[in-house]
Amino acid sequence: MKSLVAILSAMAWCGMASAATILIDSHQGLFTSFAGVETVAITPHPVWEPNHPTNPGDASDSAAVWISFADTGFGGARFQPSEGTTPVVTVFDTFQSGVGMLSLYVWADDTASVLLDGNLLMPAVFTQGVCSNQAIGCRPEDKGNISAALSEGQHTLSFVLYQVGSGNNTSSNPFGLLFTGTAPLPIPESEESGSAVPEPATWGLLTCGLAGFIWLRRRRQQTAPLEGVKNVYGRK
Repeated sequence: MKSLVAILSAMAWCGMASAATILIDSHQGLFTSFAGVETVAITPHPVWEPNHPTNPGDASDSAAVWISFADTGFGGARFQPSEGTTPVVTVFDTFQSGVGMLSLYVWADDTASVLLDGNLLMPAVFTQGVCSNQAIGCRPEDKGNISAALSEGQHTLSFVLYQVGSGNNTSSNPFGLLFTGTAPLPIPESEESGSAVPEPATWGLLTCGLAGFIWLRRRRQQTAPLEGVKNVYGRK
């Protein structure tokens, strides 16, 4: 029984170590606005969350950078005036995922609402201080921390951006979006079609379990003679 528990524990550890995810990041050139305009990287304001924030899925620094529909960042060439509660632009990210959880951090100036497949995950906040002064805003502490269940297949994230501030230039009132996160890796087509070829994560799990079994067997073989000696000399 102890052997079985140890083997299962080793397999569980290997499974966690080999869990596969896809990255979801706001980096230059991959996303389009509602008008079909390609997004560009922008310079973040000094008080904003810096580029390359920690990714919630793997606790490492991500490749995410601040983006916008034009150079509307700090000191940028294109000023985006306040539109109040009227959206300025919507940025989309479409991805394929497996079954599991979406983990996402989002920042925006001044604020944003986030939808998954048309369903609201987090609303915009129209208070004002520094950006929205709460999630979803622009400072590190104003991040939107989002988790959502995903089914197997294609999904679309929508980031609806708003400009609320009263500044009249890109130094006092810049505009942009930053997000980073992970989603589960989709099942390979070979597995969906019933192919007997396991994916790399499955091979890793099986190898770990086998290694644990071999280690336990060798340990038993090494300790068995010693246990026999103790029994002999322990008799009266």
